[in-house]
Amino acid sequence: MKTLIKNGYLITVDASDTCGEGCVLVENDTILYAGPEENAPQEKADRVIDAQGGIIMPGFVNTHTHVPMTMMRGYADDLALMDWLQNHIWPAEAKLTEDAVYWGSMLAMCEFAAAGVTCFSDMYNFNAQIARAARAAGLRAMIAVAVLDIDGGGDARLKNAEEFFDLVKGERRITAAIGPHAEYTVSPEMFGRVRDFAAKHDARIHVHVSETRQEHADCLARHGKTPIGLLECLGVLELPVMAAHCVYVSDDDMDIMAKYGVSVLSCPGSNLKLGSGVPRVAEMIKRGVNVSCATDGAASNNNLSMMEEMTLTALLQKGICQDASLIPAKTAVRIATVNGAAALGMSHLIGSLEAGKQADLIVIRTDGVRWCPRANLLNHLVYSGSDSDVMLTMVGGDIIYQDVRIMFGDVEEIKAKASQYAAKLFA
Repeated sequence: MKTLIKNGYLITVDASDTCGEGCVLVENDTILYAGPEENAPQEKADRVIDAQGGIIMPGFVNTHTHVPMTMMRGYADDLALMDWLQNHIWPAEAKLTEDAVYWGSMLAMCEFAAAGVTCFSDMYNFNAQIARAARAAGLRAMIAVAVLDIDGGGDARLKNAEEFFDLVKGERRITAAIGPHAEYTVSPEMFGRVRDFAAKHDARIHVHVSETRQEHADCLARHGKTPIGLLECLGVLELPVMAAHCVYVSDDDMDIMAKYGVSVLSCPGSNLKLGSGVPRVAEMIKRGVNVSCATDGAASNNNLSMMEEMTLTALLQKGICQDASLIPAKTAVRIATVNGAAALGMSHLIGSLEAGKQADLIVIRTDGVRWCPRANLLNHLVYSGSDSDVMLTMVGGDIIYQDVRIMFGDVEEIKAKASQYAAKLFA
């Protein structure tokens, strides 16, 4: 099946960083052409979509989230990380069931689709149910099995990981990863086992790193090393590592991360809400670290808007460094798309509009008052755009959201089910 999306303004986010009027031609799940309409292949399309002058661009890649936590949105707000986690979130999570995780995940799928997110990277438990939801919605996902052993459950979690890797092996849009939670919940011995597991399965390692000043200081006190220094010492960084947060990484840490190709999954909204701080994204990029952005879970954000994270990433760096030139709009868009694809090891598949890549793309309306005058649509996207402007979301050639309509389920049923199971967590 051929689909033509015409009358658009392309932001390709490829090596050429093309911005300008054009169209995209898709065959089945693959982009055949992205460029000026006058140069497009003269092939009859089975489906024609009028972008109405809107932006056609790669879908957003949300590199760090916990999708079932939509059910905890609005619970335990205005608390610091460890109080929020230990005294509120972990007790609620102890009551989770497979059905609860599925419906909470489906709620997140709806939010992702409406916000232009085409791919997400998750770390949680009940991974089969998260995969089930992603499959039902048609999203692309990398799902990390959370591993921690402070409660003595490390062996069981590694067994769960083996089972989940077997479950999704060969799937078209779902990939497994291993997720040692953080230095303060995972022993050095378990980090070594996770490293060996990742090597055996050729898998990525997804881990929280230096999210708070206290975490960073406690690791130094325990091990005489920063979290990044410890991971290097344990050989973990020899595998592909996705490091979430990295708010307090040092200059030396950044150089180590650049050396090993560690990707940062920055979550500015969550870090602000939990009072954790602001990561030095501009300095990381300067030192050669690949930085992507993410929402974290809806319980600490409290939404799953990548457009907000993209904007925050740019504005915070300009503000804390007192340098308005840092993270220009073009860089912010790359952080939310192609850099995320690189973090997930999917640069060959997604992240830019290029012939041969998967048709993971979105169309953004630009006819609202906040987009007028149409002087610079790339800048407007970062500094003026919002989720409500998303007109269409496509994953692998399949439309999962169009004109304020979720295409993969009954939204009212999903909301009702998620609310029903959420109520049981706090009863």
